Amino acid sequence: MKTILIAALALCAASPAMAGSNPYWEEMTGADFARAIKEAQGVCVLPMGSVEKFGPSGPMGTNLFMARAVAGEAAKKEFFVIFPAYYVAQTTDVANHLGTINYSPKLQYDMLAETVSEMGRNGCTRIVLSNGHSSNMGLIQWFIQSTLHEPHPYSVYATYPAPPRMSPPTPENAKLPAAMQPSKPDADGHGGEERVALMMAIRPDLVHPERAHDDPVVPEGSIHLPLPAGVLAAPTRFIEAPTSYLGDASGASAGRGKALLGYAADRLVTVIRAIKADQTIPEAEKAFAQQRAHPK
Repeated sequence: MKTILIAALALCAASPAMAGSNPYWEEMTGADFARAIKEAQGVCVLPMGSVEKFGPSGPMGTNLFMARAVAGEAAKKEFFVIFPAYYVAQTTDVANHLGTINYSPKLQYDMLAETVSEMGRNGCTRIVLSNGHSSNMGLIQWFIQSTLHEPHPYSVYATYPAPPRMSPPTPENAKLPAAMQPSKPDADGHGGEERVALMMAIRPDLVHPERAHDDPVVPEGSIHLPLPAGVLAAPTRFIEAPTSYLGDASGASAGRGKALLGYAADRLVTVIRAIKADQTIPEAEKAFAQQRAHPK
């Protein structure tokens, strides 16, 4: 089964989250949690971030803060349970930078498998990996496919609702609202304006756009591997982002960050509503398990 990356499913009618509902797993009492799982229809979200160098302006937990913030905003509109902060990420390719938290590839997989299993054991029947760190996507695809190895009483979905980077510019991005647009071309990138702006909207005390030029400004995509497109090689990130900083965060603003956060949260709301209505994946998983046990 291919990775379930749901971003364009039809929006399903659903009730907004109940006023006062707390979606955060770690903040609930046992009784609160039992009620929350029922209210969420068994849907639990694992916001996946990372801890790594994020240019001279952003905190190393930028992806972690962003993934949690997007989930928190989305849960206000469509209730679900949010798993505690999860920073076991695929950061091997940026482990050369001071401050990066990097675990062995085996532990990265095992932690994800154990975490999802624990979510299922606690009543989560539809588990959504809401990713905020692009390098996690290979790990997630491998993991989701591996869930077919044996039956589970839950289904796992994955999505990447992060706000779009506008560098380099594309016709699709140009159609997005003005409030989401960068202050100048090539401003976005890893550690650049887009996510620093988002951090200014949620944790302004942690960002330093005035330091944006402390590291060399390198436009996204300006350095390429000396190989044909589509060829994979391990040190790609090391070559293309030597300081782990792409773009220019100096023009970041809380206004843009708020617009980007709202856009990403709305994307996640669409995904959650579609997953709550979905019957195809659970039924297909059961059918697959039967055929795997008795191949035709």
